[in-house]
Amino acid sequence: MAIPLLVLLFLSACQLQSSVRVGSLSEQPVRFPFHPLPDLRKLPPGASATRVLSLPVPTALAFAPDGRVFIAEKGGFEGDQEAHVWTFNGASLQRWLTLTVSTEGERGLVGLALDPYFERDGFVYLVYTSARPQPEWRLVRYRDESGRGVEPTVLMRAAFDPSCSFHFSGHIAFGPDGRLYVAIGDLCLGNPAQFLEHPAGKMHRLNPDGTIPPDNPFYDGSGPNLDSVFALGFRNTFAFTFDPLSGQILGAENGPQCNDELNRIRPGGNYGWPWDFNHQTCEYADLPQFEKPLYVWKTPIAPAGIAVYSGPMFPEWNGAVLICAWNTGQLHLLTLDDSRQRVTGVFAYSIPGASCRIGPWVAPDGAVWFADADGLYRLYRPWRNLSFLLPLPR
Repeated sequence: MAIPLLVLLFLSACQLQSSVRVGSLSEQPVRFPFHPLPDLRKLPPGASATRVLSLPVPTALAFAPDGRVFIAEKGGFEGDQEAHVWTFNGASLQRWLTLTVSTEGERGLVGLALDPYFERDGFVYLVYTSARPQPEWRLVRYRDESGRGVEPTVLMRAAFDPSCSFHFSGHIAFGPDGRLYVAIGDLCLGNPAQFLEHPAGKMHRLNPDGTIPPDNPFYDGSGPNLDSVFALGFRNTFAFTFDPLSGQILGAENGPQCNDELNRIRPGGNYGWPWDFNHQTCEYADLPQFEKPLYVWKTPIAPAGIAVYSGPMFPEWNGAVLICAWNTGQLHLLTLDDSRQRVTGVFAYSIPGASCRIGPWVAPDGAVWFADADGLYRLYRPWRNLSFLLPLPR
């Protein structure tokens, strides 16, 4: 069928390969750039997944303080289509916003974030590719009013070649500094990821109103640089997250064939695309000006989301990095050392009755939500299955 193929292309140009058990990082030596493949594991005792909603290609979600879940759907794969933002209160699904978007390949509605002061301001931030008057990458702020999105304000835009249908990224998130971070893929262009005057292949950092913080690493006022650039040299960083234990940014990068990566994204860092990688040999140039990955998947998994787990439902996962793999449908878990500077183990979980292809997102109760091309799932563990007592709340 055509749609599953297009969905696959939506998230990665990597080819699907079978995975085998090789072992944890402690069982064999590591040589840059490739690490051993994940150790295949069973889910924690008592854990199971349930389907929450049937929706076509959910791409992003956020948990609001009032209990609603905001959900973005891509909007299709061919031509101009309607894309929706929904809210879900645990019982019913409400349409919050409808957009007409350009949807070829990876285009569409791909990013969603809530303002840290959502309870006060009601601001919701979206990234999508507009359909009219011409295709354009946009970061837009809306306001929640009576359960609907109103007052759109365009904060950032980027033109792209209409023939390009891949590498749009579009993940957005607020950092602990209150700034808004957004990733843009290389828009099929490659080399501009290395040039500070072009928005493609970058992570950008903005104030919530779209203005530029003067402490950005390449800020030069009226100079040639795009002042919003925070880091550069990305191919298609589909997702990133802020590690609550260190404050650093962890980003999942989709490589061309054999270098899907987990990166520690630093201010001013250059992550090498496309100059630090040889497509024919699958080797890095290892040049000193480029940041090195924390971890590289030799077998491409097409990482399509990332979260650092923190919650009471799976305490054995606290501090671990969780990634959904589009190519395999597995949930990958990476452990870091105490300094949060080195990967110490990589594990993959197959989830019975579900595929972890997009996400995950950690809910306030500690459940792990994730998606496939047809809907949303919730991985949880009933409290009665916990083998110990949690401390009393203070």
